[in-house]
Amino acid sequence: MNVMGYERIKDAVVFGFEEYIEEEGLNVAQTSAKILEEEWRRVNDSLFTKTLYFISIAIESLKYKEIADFIYSRLDSYLENTKFEEHIDKNDIEMLMQDIQNCKKLIDNKGEYTIRETSDSAKSRVEYILSLKAD
Repeated sequence: MNVMGYERIKDAVVFGFEEYIEEEGLNVAQTSAKILEEEWRRVNDSLFTKTLYFISIAIESLKYKEIADFIYSRLDSYLENTKFEEHIDKNDIEMLMQDIQNCKKLIDNKGEYTIRETSDSAKSRVEYILSLKAD
């Protein structure tokens, strides 16, 4: 396994949102899908990395007052994760747990954001990406 640390993954997601939304003009759903597609090996590396990517994408999305339906529909399962692989740095787990709590608070403010509907093909593509096995 080639698990990246908390900070590197968080930075990659933040940078992705800045680049794709602010520089390329993509919307939140397109940006979320593009990050998952480009980072699929890291996303699928472990439960920790997958949870961190989903939580980070959700938090960044909500800064733009919307969230992709394919992130929103899976978010509950990631918000409930509390046990991760033994080799993950304890500080990284602690920071992820703080993000999970922050994300729960943001998601509970239902009137503060919209859920961006995406096409079935976009959802299928994300499903496929998440099913890939990292080397």
